[in-house]
Amino acid sequence: LASWSATPHAWSVWTFFAQLCGYVALSTVLEYVFFYRRWTERRNWRIQPSNETRSCHASTNTGGYDWGLPVRDLWSVTPRRGRHRLHSTYATVNLLVSALFAGATCEAYIRGLTNLSQGGIFLETGFGLAKLIAVQSVLEYYWHRVMHVPAVYKQLHKLHHHYNSPVVWDDLFIHPCEAFGYYVILYGTGVFVSATTISFLAYMALMGTCGVLDHCGILLTLKVPFSGGKSRSASHLYATNFHDAHHAKFNVNYAFPFPAMDVAHGTYFEETNKRGGKN
Repeated sequence: LASWSATPHAWSVWTFFAQLCGYVALSTVLEYVFFYRRWTERRNWRIQPSNETRSCHASTNTGGYDWGLPVRDLWSVTPRRGRHRLHSTYATVNLLVSALFAGATCEAYIRGLTNLSQGGIFLETGFGLAKLIAVQSVLEYYWHRVMHVPAVYKQLHKLHHHYNSPVVWDDLFIHPCEAFGYYVILYGTGVFVSATTISFLAYMALMGTCGVLDHCGILLTLKVPFSGGKSRSASHLYATNFHDAHHAKFNVNYAFPFPAMDVAHGTYFEETNKRGGKN
């Protein structure tokens, strides 16, 4: 029998840092472009422009850029921008755990412990991606509904709803136990679902990006070509105000990242934008 080593492969270590740095890079770009450079124009891009219950301006007292990375507040007596006192701790822990899950999934693949395979034609890769998204969407929806059971909500999920108008860096403010459970769903698909490695990489890039965008507070949409003036559900492939409405309304739009499960269960809410039209 071949000896088993506890030492991770270089690719697994690289994956850990790629996950961590990718999250920080995307969040930083969104914060810098919108919450610093375009702050005075926020009524043009904020999903909830009238919700100013806390300061979200990424600017120092001298007018410079104030990087909002939560780890910077770990040793601060008073959290910046009206953040919850546990925000920096939980967000930092969850980011590290997420990166560890990414590295562990890569290690499991290298050791032949997953259902992921190399290669595959275009159709096989697309079908694999669809399967991964579908499995995650179903499991995430029911997991999220469980988080709203009163006893569970009080102990865990209530923290994530501390912000009813989330902005950049708020997505990882989740109780670590809840975050761990979701990471099992998110990364577990790579272990149990049969797909190509390209399918899984595309899936993780999509989920990671949408996770950040869903809580960024910036109105961003991806429209279906030639959809004309149809409703949001018919004309948009993705819109950030879909999940933002969950934080504002509480008991709607549980799905991630697409609304299919909400539509199927009657919990879909079609938000209207600040100009009075449907998004």
